[in-house]
Amino acid sequence: MIRLSVDTSFEHLGVCLTSNGVCLANYYSLCNRKNSSIIFGVIDELLKNAEIKLADIDAYVVNRGPGSYTGVRIAMGVVKTFAQVHQKPVVPVDSLELLAGQISSLKEDFPVLLNCTRSEVFHARYSIIDGKPEARTPIQLTSLEMFLETSRDKAVVLHRVNPQRRKAEPLFEKLKLLPLDYPIADALLLDRLGAHRLESGKIDFNAPVNPLYVKRDVEKRT
Repeated sequence: MIRLSVDTSFEHLGVCLTSNGVCLANYYSLCNRKNSSIIFGVIDELLKNAEIKLADIDAYVVNRGPGSYTGVRIAMGVVKTFAQVHQKPVVPVDSLELLAGQISSLKEDFPVLLNCTRSEVFHARYSIIDGKPEARTPIQLTSLEMFLETSRDKAVVLHRVNPQRRKAEPLFEKLKLLPLDYPIADALLLDRLGAHRLESGKIDFNAPVNPLYVKRDVEKRT
């Protein structure tokens, strides 16, 4: 199986091409606001170097968010267009599941936090089962202050989207961070999680694939 995995939900552009579990190309660049202008060129170059055509892709994997409002739409739009043209399936992966995948072995449940604004965090709890993350709670949105009050000082996986563009938030210094087994949540990790979903059969190909990027989307799921 040939898979193309694409991620623009955070501050980077990630594209990974695999064939039968072998990585043919893995692109990662902190492009920030340039993702929409370079994504087609990056994908085209990776396919050409691997001597693969879009029609050869068997499945697509995409980070569906939450994350950057604009970023989530870029990858989702590109992947859904390719998949529709060539009648291929799309495997969506939540961004917090991707971040949880940076942990490969841990006995206890652990929180994953994604910060997209100055003081609010998306969060959910995960367990590692056979080396893969399994969600224990739905994704929720709350203030960082409230999370700290109820977290019982648990160590967390944290990702902050473009923190340099915001005012400093001292409360983040109070979080205990888990050491990461996989230091970068890149498109290769996204591909591995997508492959796990395909192999486990935990995906309905008839269900619509929609982005998860608006606050009300998370609130509807909680």
